Parts: sequence; C-alpha cells; structure tokens
Amino acid sequence: MKTPLLITLLIGALLALANCGGGTGGTGATNGSTTAVSIGVMTKGSIIVNGVHFDDSTASIRIDDRAGTSAELQSGMVVKVRGQINDDRINGVAQQVKVENEVRGTVQTHDPAAVPPSFTVIGQTVLVDDLTVFANFSSPTITPSAAVTALDDGTSVVEVHGLRDSAGKIHASRVELVAPGVNTDELRGTISGLSSSTFMLNGVTVDFSVATIMPTGATLANGQPVEVHGSFNSNSTTFVATRVDREDLEDAQFEHAAGEEFEIEGQVSDCGASSPCTSFSVGSQAVQTNASTRFENGAATDLADNVRVEAEGHQFSGTTLIAEKIEFKRTRVILTGAVTATNGTIPGTGTIMVLGKTVQITTLTEVVTNDSITNADRVEVRGFVDSGGNIVAERVDDNPSGGNKDIVQARVTDEVGTNLTLLTISADLSTANQFSDTNELPITRTAFLAAVTPAPAPGGTLVKVKGTFNSSTNTIAVEEAELEN
Repeated sequence: MKTPLLITLLIGALLALANCGGGTGGTGATNGSTTAVSIGVMTKGSIIVNGVHFDDSTASIRIDDRAGTSAELQSGMVVKVRGQINDDRINGVAQQVKVENEVRGTVQTHDPAAVPPSFTVIGQTVLVDDLTVFANFSSPTITPSAAVTALDDGTSVVEVHGLRDSAGKIHASRVELVAPGVNTDELRGTISGLSSSTFMLNGVTVDFSVATIMPTGATLANGQPVEVHGSFNSNSTTFVATRVDREDLEDAQFEHAAGEEFEIEGQVSDCGASSPCTSFSVGSQAVQTNASTRFENGAATDLADNVRVEAEGHQFSGTTLIAEKIEFKRTRVILTGAVTATNGTIPGTGTIMVLGKTVQITTLTEVVTNDSITNADRVEVRGFVDSGGNIVAERVDDNPSGGNKDIVQARVTDEVGTNLTLLTISADLSTANQFSDTNELPITRTAFLAAVTPAPAPGGTLVKVKGTFNSSTNTIAVEEAELEN
C-alpha cells in the first residue's frame, strides 16, 4: 500500500509544480518568476528598487568598477539589477548588481538658502530634498539645508548618487562625505564635441589624451555613455581623465532581452508642451505610452518634464520602451482656485495660498504667466506632498482649464458618509451629479464611494473633485468626482 501512495503523492506534486506559473513570457524563468532588469534608487534590505525586494545574497555585485559586497549597498544608491521577480511583484532574487554614482569630487560652491538647497561639484549642480540620504554627516537625519551648510567649498569631497532632470541638474538620492584623496574624481554622462584628445561631458571639458579606454580595444564616439576617472582642475575647468569607461559595453548584461521585464526610474524629459504627453524619456531611456498603459499615483495628464516616475514594460519598439505601467514616485496633487495670499515674488521662490493650502514655489517650479502671480489670480497648481506634509509645486499656470470651478486632486485620508477628506479639505459629494471611474466612464455615486478606500496620510484612493470651495468652512461642494487610480 505504501508504494502506490508514494507514487500518487509524487505525481500530484509534479502536477502542482507544472501549474505554478511556469509561463514567464518566453524568458525561460520558472517557479512563478520573471526575468527582469530594474534600474533606480535603492533602499537597503537587501535591495529594494522599484517596489521589489531583491535577495542579493548570491548576486555578483560591482561597486565603482570593483567587486563589492552586499554590506556595501546602501539606501539612496542608484543601482542596476538583473534578476528574477516573483509573481507576487513584491520579492525577487538579484543575480547581478551594479552601483552607479553620478559624480564624485570636491565641492565648489554651496547654497543652503536656495529652494531646494544646492551645491556644485565638477561643474554639476546638485539639488537635495526630503528624499536625499546623507551619509557621514553629523546626523543621519540632518535636514537638507543643514547638510549643505556643513559643506566647505574647496575642501569637502562628496560622492553623489541621483537622477538628472531635463536641464541636467542632479536630484541627489544620496550624498556621502568621503575622505579627500581616497578615490579619484568621477563623472558620468554622454560624449559630445569629440576631438582627438578632448570631449565634452555635461558641460565639462574632458582631456583623455593620457587615459586608458575600457574595455580594452574600445574606441570613443559622440553619443556614447561613459564614466571618466581622474582629477578635475576647477581653475581650468578641465577634467584630466586617467580612465574612460564605455558604459554601453561594460553594462551589456543590463540590456533588455526579448520577453524580459524592464523597469527604470528617473526624471521625465522631452515631454514638451504636449498634454497628455505620450512620448518622452525617463533618464536616458525613450518611453512610449498607449491606451493600455496604466498609471499609478497619478494620471496621464500628470506627465510632464522633471516629474519623477518609474516606467515598466516587456516590449520595445526599436530602442523605445512601450510602457505597460507608469508609476509616479510622488503622488500627484492638483489645486485649482483663486490665490488668496502670496509670500515672495512669483515667478521666483516663495509661497502662495490656494484653497486654503500653502504651496511652496521652488527654483524648479515652472510658472506660466504673462507677468506675475498675485492675489485673486486663478491658478492651477500641479505638484506633490513631500515627506514633511508640504505641498510643493512643479507647475503653476494662471490660465487654468475648468472655467471658474475649483479642483482638488489628492489621496483620501478620511470618509464619512458622502464626505471625503482631501488635503484636510472636506469634499461634500452629497449633491454631486457626475461620477467617473479610472477609465473616465460614468458610474453611480454608490459605486464611486464603494471604490474609495481612505487611509492615514499620505492617504488611500487618489481622486479628483470639481466644485465650489468655501474658505470659511474649508469645504468644497462637489459637482464632479473622478477616480484617478
């Protein structure tokens, strides 16, 4: 009796294994996982990047062009990961990891009073904010302004990880103070203006006349991504390279292969004035959206230059990623209404108050106006809520759409009957006459409310409401409401 039972159990186990998600889109992966390349800012533990927790215990790790260890991987580093992502979309196994800092060198200038605080190194402008990780400073929780204040021009040496925006500025995800003379200066970018002994890299002249080109036998051409090692002479503004690494050749293992998943985090560029923007770049990767693309933490109309996103997909058209998903790394907020207070001259840094909410205007905010933003102007604010609860504007337009209706888009933090709380504003849906789902199709009030899940700040379901704001009661009488994701 034991033998037939054992055979029966074995057959059952094999059948169960065969049914456990063996199909992976032609990647050859098994056991419910998909081969993937993921590029972005990591969080420690082992590696969390683009929402996936990768086990790095058996991974081949490269840090600064040398073999590295898992213990050296730290939060805020920008990494490239090749590995397997489980079907749960939460866990995976890393096979190869490469750490990519953006610049390393001596601080030239620093401005802690700027909004956001900034400094320069090897001619590169570095911006720090609430998402920046600071290492080897007086405190791991030091504020961005205090961290920049602690830098000394001509003395402090830093290694910076981050994502470049459309103007080439680095939005630092990690700034680490390093000992002078321990490492050579470094700079990453794309070659332009190539001559027999020099080229330009992010506005810096690189002299490669005595440099070793890696890998051995490689040649240089305009448009190639490279990393240069050597020393920067700030007086002559020339970087004297001892080594030039061809990143397109050295990083070939992180290129997309047919059927694999590809994920990349970065700042949007090349969107232009088109809305919605359907063709753009995320970092250096060309991306195309279509009617099947799903959006998280925002909508298609929220895409714009310098907005931080993750693009994800399996298919490429030539070198362009066809995005199956666009995830906004900061939940998109929209406020449309009259300005009731200003602090500072806008355009310029300062604050404005719209629908009772204080909005921070930074040096990065795109202000669309024929003159300046003043009290009583109707504006549309597009931006995000930072980790401190501050509303930060990425775009302010004094010629908003929507007529004279007030608009709020934010996550729901409370729901009582037909009242939703958005950014502490009470949205009264009791007299609303139009409700839409995430596909902009009409639904009933009952279906809309059933789809809403409130949560503590930063909140639950993302919704947009349109109506009339009453400042004395901090309430918007909603006429139209739409689910955003």
